[in-house]
Amino acid sequence: MAKKKGSGKGKKKPVSKPAKSGKTPPDREPTLKELKRTLDNLKKQNEKLQKELAKVSAQSRDQQKQLISLQGKMDTRGKREDILMAALGINTRTKKGDSGAVGKISQSLIKTDEHLVKMGKRIENMLSALKNHREYLIRLNKKVYKVEPMKKIEMELGIMNNTLSIMALSGFNIDKALFGDMKNIRKMMLKEDAEIAKVQKRMVGFKRKFEEEMQRFDLDSIFNKGAHIPGYR
Repeated sequence: MAKKKGSGKGKKKPVSKPAKSGKTPPDREPTLKELKRTLDNLKKQNEKLQKELAKVSAQSRDQQKQLISLQGKMDTRGKREDILMAALGINTRTKKGDSGAVGKISQSLIKTDEHLVKMGKRIENMLSALKNHREYLIRLNKKVYKVEPMKKIEMELGIMNNTLSIMALSGFNIDKALFGDMKNIRKMMLKEDAEIAKVQKRMVGFKRKFEEEMQRFDLDSIFNKGAHIPGYR
């Protein structure tokens, strides 16, 4: 059999490659330029971190100052609340509706107001009684000079007794010894051998004590300023 023309001519023999040993070649060492660039990047990152750290530190200091300030305000407010609660007579266990200092003061004011109204009515009655008594004295004074001495003394004692009784019942602090003096003078007058001179002398001393007692009270001012007395109408 004839061979094909050109077969086997012009063909290259395959070149055998060296067999791989299985070992990785060592890494390439960075150049000086690459190292410098890496160092510069690290420096920039470090500077950035330093700035951020300084910023965080500043914020931390500000927050710390705010915390201290808030703590001081809370302590101050707590002390004020303690003082206020103590003044109001309440505490953390006080329930709604409990009567504290304010409630007690309110009740005290109500009682005081009621007392003033009652006192005003008493003073009003006293002023009315004194007014009638004064008018009676004016009428009586016109007749006294015609009466005999013993009768005159008896009338004067009655007038003084009424005056002191009205004032005592109206709340004035009257010297109770005056009532005893009047009683003793009446006993002297009831004796069969009563001497008018001794009775009159005793009466002079009593009148002096009576006038001193009356001078303790400004009766004219009471009559003139009666409308300004609490509860007076």
